[in-house]
Amino acid sequence: SGCILCTNFVISLPVSAAAMNLAKLKLFRHFYVMIVCYIYFTRIIAILLKFTVPFQWQWMYNFLVEVSSLVFFVLTGFKFRPASNNPYLQLPQDEDATMDEVLTESGMLAGVTKVKKTSNGREQIRDSSV
Repeated sequence: SGCILCTNFVISLPVSAAAMNLAKLKLFRHFYVMIVCYIYFTRIIAILLKFTVPFQWQWMYNFLVEVSSLVFFVLTGFKFRPASNNPYLQLPQDEDATMDEVLTESGMLAGVTKVKKTSNGREQIRDSSV
């Protein structure tokens, strides 16, 4: 019974990693298509529209470029919003990577001393390992 449970866990781990990679690739593909559409629209279609419309409609070029920029950035923010199922924020689910020792001090302040100025202008040194 324990071996079957262990076998199911080992088999499901690569599948979940593959599913996570597939979700990341789909998200990247959608973002890539959005970038290509944005560049083609703002650099080609909008400029062609600018040269083909009469003078009183020239403001349409700026309007379309600004609206397309707004839509692009809103969609980008929507695609990469913080969510519980965001594939870029998921951590690997390896059971083998357990931490045996918890570190309580980083060692960043090792050898650093505090200097306290007294009322008479002299400096008094205290140890920072308090």
